[in-house]
Amino acid sequence: MEAKRGPFTLLLRSWELSLRSNNRSPETIRSYLRSANLFADYLTDPPPPAKDSEIDPVPAVDDVLDIKRAHVQAFIVHEIGRTSASSARSRFLGVQAWLKWMVAEEELDRSPAEGVKAPTTEAPEVPILTPGQLQTLLKSVAGKEFPEVRDRAMILLWLDSGVRLSEVVNRTLDDVDLDQQVLHVMGKGSRGRAVPYGTKTAQAVDKYIRLRARHPYGKTVEHLWIGQKTKKPLTVSGAGKLLARRSEACGLGRIHPHQFRHTFAHMWLAAGGNETDLMRITGWKSRSMVDRYAASAGAERAREQHKKLSPGDRL
Repeated sequence: MEAKRGPFTLLLRSWELSLRSNNRSPETIRSYLRSANLFADYLTDPPPPAKDSEIDPVPAVDDVLDIKRAHVQAFIVHEIGRTSASSARSRFLGVQAWLKWMVAEEELDRSPAEGVKAPTTEAPEVPILTPGQLQTLLKSVAGKEFPEVRDRAMILLWLDSGVRLSEVVNRTLDDVDLDQQVLHVMGKGSRGRAVPYGTKTAQAVDKYIRLRARHPYGKTVEHLWIGQKTKKPLTVSGAGKLLARRSEACGLGRIHPHQFRHTFAHMWLAAGGNETDLMRITGWKSRSMVDRYAASAGAERAREQHKKLSPGDRL
């Protein structure tokens, strides 16, 4: 693959170094580089447009100075056809960032992506977890063995604090404050925050920490979460997989950790919690994120509110 995008290899490596030096999150770096590498592949060997496409074919290029706006637009169309509008949007944002960096580095005078709009997408409504599903899942980790105790504490933290998968997993013992009932996390943009959680979650985390102290590798691993049979910390990927196994084993299908974040937002708003506090807890800087996450089960909340506020019933 590297030989194919050879002309752009050094620029891609330099950009990766820049992303790391700016302390961008591993997830952002991975997504951006994937997008830029796909675009570099496309530039060196652009496939012909689909038969029903109105986009003209673009020539291959081996110099950034030859990248035109048409290349960016054709790449977007190609990605939409190859994957989806949502995926193409993500790829475009990565390419846009790469080209913008090249302008800042004076490799380009102007970004070929300037004026190109990202593909519009309809944000899918992420299914929230019902009380019955949550009870079934928690019942499956009600045992006293290390894996059950660990997974129960992790699941309750996801649900009770609305934290992201990586924010829960990439923690050390020092990040847990059982007295104040807060978890110190590092969010997007390297922004730290103290996330509160309830008493039941605190009890589950406390139980895990006490059991962790007796684990064979409990004194050699600094990270909060450790594997049952390994000397290594639990990874983000490993945590996602263990949740999938748990949920499928108890007949709930595959549950993704991010569903807890949507469920937390829904339950918070349904209980009358205000949006400003929700933003502080979740680490959102834009109110548009509240709208995005509130879309999950929004109709259900509206119906419940109508029962309380029905003009007809109040006559």
